[in-house]
Amino acid sequence: MLFQLLKIALSIYPAGGARAYNAAMPRRPHETAVTKKLETYFTYKLDLIKSEAVRQVNELYRKELGLVVRDLRVLRQIGDAPGISVSALQAATFIEKTVLSKVVSRLIELGLAERSISTRDARAFELTLTARGRRVREQADRIGGGHEREVMFGDFSEQELRQLDALLDKLMRSLRTARDGGTGDAA
Repeated sequence: MLFQLLKIALSIYPAGGARAYNAAMPRRPHETAVTKKLETYFTYKLDLIKSEAVRQVNELYRKELGLVVRDLRVLRQIGDAPGISVSALQAATFIEKTVLSKVVSRLIELGLAERSISTRDARAFELTLTARGRRVREQADRIGGGHEREVMFGDFSEQELRQLDALLDKLMRSLRTARDGGTGDAA
């Protein structure tokens, strides 16, 4: 049986075996004979864009509010879902639990959020924004929105922005479908 499988496998390739077959295959112009160049990977480009965008806006948020993107992501999520539990907040923000716990504690210490015992489950806590937290969120939204309009997307037309948004939504749906085993049931 093993001999038959080897015979079939070897018959697929021309004389010279798999290396000769691979060498004869056409390559994309941006790929070398060894590997694809790093800068051609979408995930690499996306990571560079994300890192630079977060660096720039963190400077603005730190200067104006004394907070960073991660803090504001949590603050915004609490504002969007008053009474959210820490576990639901973790699922929504994709922030590791111990880091999230520190961010939540900091927001509470700064008087931006408050924690109360859940009315549905006395073992759990619910998070809400304070009046000060809502004001800071509004300021952060103005700062972030201005940075996006003027710096990140200043050279984009309205049509390009709509197209980019639609493509990113499509990409996210594809990734969620793959994550969920092809069911399309995104969390």
